[in-house]
Amino acid sequence: MSENLSTSPVDEETSSARAIQAKWQKYWEENETFLTGGGDDDARPRKYVLGMFPYPSGDMHMGHAENYAYVDIVARYWRHRGFAVLNPIGWDSFGLPAENAAIRQGADPREWTYQNIAQQRQSLTEFGTSYDWSRVLHTSDPEYYRWNQWLFLKLYER
Repeated sequence: MSENLSTSPVDEETSSARAIQAKWQKYWEENETFLTGGGDDDARPRKYVLGMFPYPSGDMHMGHAENYAYVDIVARYWRHRGFAVLNPIGWDSFGLPAENAAIRQGADPREWTYQNIAQQRQSLTEFGTSYDWSRVLHTSDPEYYRWNQWLFLKLYER
């Protein structure tokens, strides 16, 4: 039985957690593994998995990692079951939490918010989450909130 065991030293470059992480993240990016798909020619059933969008008032912490891990598990489960899964990500960046954090830091709210979004995106990528990064939204972008405002005005009118 011991004949099958390798006696060669472990290659730290290829067996470290960081190397394994980098290998798979590169693979996922190059192969567009997490793009939603689901076009007209895609016969797979569809699933929509939506987690809470983070507030960009700072970088991620372990509570975020835990929260987004659960959402990621659900999205991966349905992908492995043969579904075209839309697992979007965005930032709840419109309003007081992000603005107040910027003010406390003495920073311009827009700059502070978008710097934090970039940092959080990097953190989520390093977590290995399976988001479709081609479908990202920021609730502070005029392209987003103009439609929210339009919808609420229509609801108010009726």
